Amino acid sequence: MPILSGLVRSQERRYQERYGRAFNYLDAWWTPPLSPREALLVERRQIEELGLRSLVSITDHDNIEAPLLLRVLPEGRDTPVSTEWTVPYRGTFFHLGVHNLPPRNVSQVIAELNAFTADPREDLIRPLLEALTERPETLVVFNHPCWDEKRIGQPLHDALAREFLASMGSCLHALEVNGIRPWPENLRAMELARSQGYPVIAGGDRHCYEPNALLNLTNASTLEEFVAEVREDGRSQILVMPQYREPLTCRLMRAIADVMRDNEAHAHG
Repeated sequence: MPILSGLVRSQERRYQERYGRAFNYLDAWWTPPLSPREALLVERRQIEELGLRSLVSITDHDNIEAPLLLRVLPEGRDTPVSTEWTVPYRGTFFHLGVHNLPPRNVSQVIAELNAFTADPREDLIRPLLEALTERPETLVVFNHPCWDEKRIGQPLHDALAREFLASMGSCLHALEVNGIRPWPENLRAMELARSQGYPVIAGGDRHCYEPNALLNLTNASTLEEFVAEVREDGRSQILVMPQYREPLTCRLMRAIADVMRDNEAHAHG
């Protein structure tokens, strides 16, 4: 995209001038623009400005560092321990949001999930999911199920997603509609959920300064009660926030600008 590529090239030139070498994307790593505490406050602020009480579950790919850090802070002590588990599957991969894990043995649980991701065996997926869902307070969500992130081709991806749902059955509790994915893709996710008998709930993938564009609404007073609504009753209500109606390309450009720009006020410097 011409405008976006111009912004990226400008930052590349600044990097070259500052460090005397070209930016090597192969050596890059991801530092989120917001610290876990800042991300939590961004989400809470948006919800509480609606006059509602906030329940926030923050996930990252295949680790639980953010929720564990938040639980030692006074404002984050009730943060659930959650993760986004990468599940390799027949030439592609899926992401599962695993929310509200038991804090007591969570390090062992994450180690087992990550060991599978590093050395996947299809026959182990269901036993791992069954172990996760033994605890009724834990919610497992098939995140952005219609996003062909591996680019294997949309028809093949959709066929594998249906096979995955059929084989995992009751070990999955809901499908996600995602605040940073296009509306036609979310419509396909809703149709997939309807055809397979799953509720849909809102998720984010926002990564930057913009708060989640899709929110879950509930009368539950605790996350455990919300999980019960989804798991036992199949009940879910979603609120579409105004930013979701903005052009997705503009939102992504703002997010990438947040990633690329300097921020001396960042928690990590």
